[in-house]
Amino acid sequence: MTHEQLLAVMQHTPLPERMGNFERTRSPQQTEETGSGLVFVEYSHLSEDVQFQAVLRGEQALLQVVQNGAATPVRELTIEEVGHVLRADLLMMLEDLEDEL
Repeated sequence: MTHEQLLAVMQHTPLPERMGNFERTRSPQQTEETGSGLVFVEYSHLSEDVQFQAVLRGEQALLQVVQNGAATPVRELTIEEVGHVLRADLLMMLEDLEDEL
């Protein structure tokens, strides 16, 4: 999937700057290539070394939590599904992650 296709799929997914104790540090407009794929959504905890990421790997998207440098997969979806899940469940996923800290 190209960056333009990713932007088209994610164009109707609102990504607030902050949600609870998390701040958005990456968006589809500002992607970053990593060893696990292309990070296109990232929220970092304000006081802990924890990030919630959506990573593009081919035609699939992986939701993962990175804590102290170790990535833990949460869910694998199609790129179309990840936009829906982020629209509907992002706040709940971040609140669940906060509860685990």
